[in-house]
Amino acid sequence: MEGVEIKVVGIGTVGNDVLNKMMKKEIAEVEFVGIDTNKGNLDKLNVESKILASENLSENVQSALKNTDLVFILTEMSEKKNNEIACIVSEVVKTMGILTVVVVATSINSNGEVEEIKKLEEVSDTVIVLPLKKLMEADLSATFDKLFEKRDEIFIKNVEFITNLIKKQGIVNLDFDDIKIMLGNSGEGVIAFGKGEGQNKVKLATEQIINSPFTKNIPKARKILLSITAGPDIGLTDLQEITMITNEKFGADQTNILWGYIMDVELEDKIEMEMLITDFSK
Repeated sequence: MEGVEIKVVGIGTVGNDVLNKMMKKEIAEVEFVGIDTNKGNLDKLNVESKILASENLSENVQSALKNTDLVFILTEMSEKKNNEIACIVSEVVKTMGILTVVVVATSINSNGEVEEIKKLEEVSDTVIVLPLKKLMEADLSATFDKLFEKRDEIFIKNVEFITNLIKKQGIVNLDFDDIKIMLGNSGEGVIAFGKGEGQNKVKLATEQIINSPFTKNIPKARKILLSITAGPDIGLTDLQEITMITNEKFGADQTNILWGYIMDVELEDKIEMEMLITDFSK
């Protein structure tokens, strides 16, 4: 959708490394802002807007993010200072009336860092949690380099998923008002991805999401946001099957499921799905 201003804020070493990787990808119409306590780290960052975390942090954030509609804040919890900065930035952004989505990786030895996530929930709209411990348990043979590479890929896919739903022209589009309804004041969320090919492509893709380490044992959710990318052979029956399976597995009473469909002629007989599950029933 034209006219929706989206910015991605990286905080600390991990957040800013992800920004550098995102700069090399074609993500539709987003701008990048790097924040760090170390000027040397900022000097290595290949983005135009950089903020040194200091006593003027709130004012500098307000200046950098004015006239913005949606802000992603990317951080990793192993550094306590990053958590404090993320809370300050998120609170400033939300106070400005901007839709605020935090994407945070919990540290590898944690069991979820519940208190830190609760603090972020209080000052943001949605907190998408990436538990590194679950990612590691899903592939115990992975090296640390591979684990951190996968973490960064998921950070990027989170931003791409939501941004494409707003910006990328599809057969079935969601507008920014839809996204605000789904992400506004929704608390913690999880994202999972699935791919399928052949006659059983829908079943394969939905099974990947259901069996994702991130979706296991999660509560039922009131909001589910879904992006479907597939070839021209996809049918209404396929789309109905996806929403039915999704609702049965993750939906609570009166769950709101919104989906967008982007046709890609190169995905003949294939499907790719991305799902954000949020606003969990307590």
